[in-house]
Amino acid sequence: MSVAVRGALLVVLWICMWVGTAGQNVAQCPPDSDITPCACSCKKNGLDVMCEFTDPHHINKAMAALKERPNEVIFYLKLRHNSLHKLPRFVFLGLDIRHLTIHNSSLSVIEESSLSSIGKGLTQLDLSQNLLSAIPSVALRDLHHLLILNLNHNRITSLHSRAFEGLDTLEILSLYENKITSIDEDAFKGVDKKLKRLNLGGNALTRIPTEALSKLDSLKKLEMQENDISFIKEGDFEGLRNLDSLGLAHNHLKEVPARVFSHITLLNSLELDGNNIAHIDREAFYGLEENLQYLRLGDNNIHSIPNNALRPLHRLRHLDLRANNITVIPEDAFTGYGDSITFLNLQKNDIKVLPAMAFENLNSLETLNLQNNKLTHIPEEIMEPIVDTLKVVDITDNPLVCDCELRWFRDWLRNLRDKDDEMMQKKRTICTVPNEHREFNLQNLPLDKMNCVGKNLERTSSGAATLGVIITGFGLAAIAAGASMQHRWRPL
Repeated sequence: MSVAVRGALLVVLWICMWVGTAGQNVAQCPPDSDITPCACSCKKNGLDVMCEFTDPHHINKAMAALKERPNEVIFYLKLRHNSLHKLPRFVFLGLDIRHLTIHNSSLSVIEESSLSSIGKGLTQLDLSQNLLSAIPSVALRDLHHLLILNLNHNRITSLHSRAFEGLDTLEILSLYENKITSIDEDAFKGVDKKLKRLNLGGNALTRIPTEALSKLDSLKKLEMQENDISFIKEGDFEGLRNLDSLGLAHNHLKEVPARVFSHITLLNSLELDGNNIAHIDREAFYGLEENLQYLRLGDNNIHSIPNNALRPLHRLRHLDLRANNITVIPEDAFTGYGDSITFLNLQKNDIKVLPAMAFENLNSLETLNLQNNKLTHIPEEIMEPIVDTLKVVDITDNPLVCDCELRWFRDWLRNLRDKDDEMMQKKRTICTVPNEHREFNLQNLPLDKMNCVGKNLERTSSGAATLGVIITGFGLAAIAAGASMQHRWRPL
């Protein structure tokens, strides 16, 4: 390459670099002395400013320094753990803020014009863990580009009519851990077309606020866990036609009545754990047949697997029945819907015996949890239909007897060891040798301790060695029998 050509290429490269640099808007923080005790750093999308454990005077000083750079984008402004009882008027005037957090700062009053000046750019607002007693509707109404509003851990007691009016683009609203007892039927007027996720958990609601919720026809996820709801009925969820996930865990429900979810036919996940449910109507899950995949019924008062109610759910993948009072698994417990289940949790029940055909229909099962029951024997023939698909089996904390019926589990663990399954290897499955009254770790127990006399051929992952011996023996016996028959029936 000639010197002239090389020089021309260097000039072109320099021009490209200069143009690229000139086109970039490089964010710059104010000098540290101007914003101390606040701190500022430059991120890809703009400035990241944090003020912690300080007071309004220093916060105002930092905001004034930032206003001297009017073209800078403040991507994150975090005001945390401060003494900021009142958010002053126009405190953010002249600033371009995208994500604003005022967290754990004793905030109880937000002036009408405190936030209006940043309405064109603000997309996320976090006012969690403060002292707000009502929705600051007037201060919020100009935030026309807000996507996420977090009001968790405040002291809000009710949601008044049009509480969120003006938040035209809001998609996520979280009100977890307030003191809400009532919700006006027009509370969500103005956000009903865009809202996709609503968290009302950790409040004091005693019933489903159907009139208010029914207008949220775009809602995908509704969380109402940890309230005081004691009953649900058909029609409670009418209008929520696009709902994908419903959380009702840790309320005071005693039953799941017929057709209560019939209006939310697109529901994929349903959480009913941590209630006091004793009765599930056979039509409880009517309408959920085509889409429900995740069902949590743990920590209730269920005495038997509600197979009549579950049978129509032929797409069910995850079934959690832990910590109930289930004593028996019927042989048809999973008939009709078990083929799609990949996760089954039966831990912390009172199951003593597994029937021969218990898992016959669970053709896709990958995780089985039988921990902390009262099982003494788990024979191989019971596990045979599922042992090839299982990736996790937990049978710890059962009074297991160390006998040859558990050999399948020992061999199954050894096969997993080749796949480096750390979680299963860390679990210590204990069994007791009857004559010795001692506990042993089943993973390392010799076959003679399991009374596998005459059955001590080590199995491979496919059982090929054992199968080969059986086939060979059968073949030799057949040949011998054939020769004998030929000799016996040879024509004269």
